[in-house]
Amino acid sequence: MALKVLFNRVVCRSRPTYFVSAFPKLEGVFEMDRLRTLLLSCATLLATNSWAADVKIVSWNIAASPYEKVLARASDYKKMADTLSPDVIVLIELTGRPDIKAIADAIGWQTYFATMSDGQVQGDEIHASLEVGVLSKIPITSVIEFDPKPEGHTHQVLTNAKPDGDSSIPVTEMPLKGIDMMGLAATDRGTLRVDLANGLTVFPVHLKSNSNDACFAADDAIKGLKKLDLPPVPALQSILDNGSDVKAKADKDNAFKRERVIAATKTVADQAVADGRTVLIAGDWNTSFEPGKFGQSFDDCQLAAFSCAKAPFPASTCTGDGFDDTFAVMTVPLVGSPKWAMLTKDLGRTYDDTDFADKAIDHMSVPASQAASFVAPKVAPDTFGSDHFPIFTVWTTGP
Repeated sequence: MALKVLFNRVVCRSRPTYFVSAFPKLEGVFEMDRLRTLLLSCATLLATNSWAADVKIVSWNIAASPYEKVLARASDYKKMADTLSPDVIVLIELTGRPDIKAIADAIGWQTYFATMSDGQVQGDEIHASLEVGVLSKIPITSVIEFDPKPEGHTHQVLTNAKPDGDSSIPVTEMPLKGIDMMGLAATDRGTLRVDLANGLTVFPVHLKSNSNDACFAADDAIKGLKKLDLPPVPALQSILDNGSDVKAKADKDNAFKRERVIAATKTVADQAVADGRTVLIAGDWNTSFEPGKFGQSFDDCQLAAFSCAKAPFPASTCTGDGFDDTFAVMTVPLVGSPKWAMLTKDLGRTYDDTDFADKAIDHMSVPASQAASFVAPKVAPDTFGSDHFPIFTVWTTGP
């Protein structure tokens, strides 16, 4: 400890020239790469000391947009940051590296660190390349991208000093194991392990939506018949109004896709906890604590058909254990041994559409053993141009 204090006082609080003059016998000994390593160590140490106070973390699905619209929404991002004063922002529905750079520029922090998954080239269909990311005032010390289907490439952390990427911050890619049960789906997204200099590790997630293929197919068929001036088919309208067995199966398939991704994420997050980190999983989970929907075991109910219309979940269609065990994977837990707490269990609506239940679909989860150090999350007063409200918590690290 005495050596650490001396290192902090003499080295880290001095400029490199002062360091040499304070220790003249060392002059000329340090090569440039060793000095760079020393300075990076100083930065991390000072950051740890500087961020020993409370840390506000925001999680926000920004709503995927063409890059031109991302630029046009600069005032939205600035207003969000000015209103909530976050230290760390979990960003959902990024579509490329330019997005997170534009958001960082719009917010205008003097010092920032930014990382995101994949950084795919944005195509015509932006929802085919949805990514997650983290924008932080606190230095990012390392990143691991856990990819369902590793592509063999990574992207450097962006900083205000090195907007094209800082090669000194390690970024690696690893497979997100366990989600290939029954084959990978195009909607299976991975996560990032983002280690910050203050001991906090963040895993951003974007789980499968409730978009139902059977509902889309029936609706498209009805519209197609109208365009061809053909008579309607009552069975198609019945699917929209009353649902069908195929529709119910699609609902359960969506839940399964959420379960397997969050289970794989919990596995790697459990390892971060074992590494001594304080850990937060945050993002758009696309599911809610609605009665009849969320379950406590994999022994699910026989889900009955229900309407495709936007509405709260009809609990009567699932008698028995709920069919969506996404939360139970964390809290029971159905995967791994450490229990996690859903900080957002009692949170109200986070999606802007009021046709759905007044329940959150954006969530934050932490190990149960660490939950006391996080303030109960709240919903922001505005969507700031998105279709989701940001949510936020404070990690009360304390001195």
